[in-house]
Amino acid sequence: MNPSGNMLILISFFFLSFTSNLNRVDAEPLTQSNFDEKVMKSKDIWFIMFGVPKCGAVKALKPEWEKVSKKLEGKVKFGEVDCQENYDLYVNYKIQGFPTIIVFAEDKGKGAFIYTGERTAKGIEEAALLKLEG
Repeated sequence: MNPSGNMLILISFFFLSFTSNLNRVDAEPLTQSNFDEKVMKSKDIWFIMFGVPKCGAVKALKPEWEKVSKKLEGKVKFGEVDCQENYDLYVNYKIQGFPTIIVFAEDKGKGAFIYTGERTAKGIEEAALLKLEG
């Protein structure tokens, strides 16, 4: 193959790699240093998954989590807390197992609750839409 053909393949590969991630919406990483500002001081509804990345149950939920976060983008915020890296949040919210999903309403003064519904995009979406309706 000639050099220009090699260059075209390289450019095509780079373009496809780059554009394949454009439509991906990941939940926002939350840390001890940004949690209050992003979550507690906002007027948004937040669904936050507390876990550790290597946990099998967290890995199993991740595709559903990404699906629902993309579908509800602009309506509900989705975040993730790595409990190994953010021990204070892990302790503060009394996380007992992974993954734990905690929902923070628009009025943070009313507290938060643990989501106990289906661990599917559909189940999480239904709970989020109910929360939006009030």
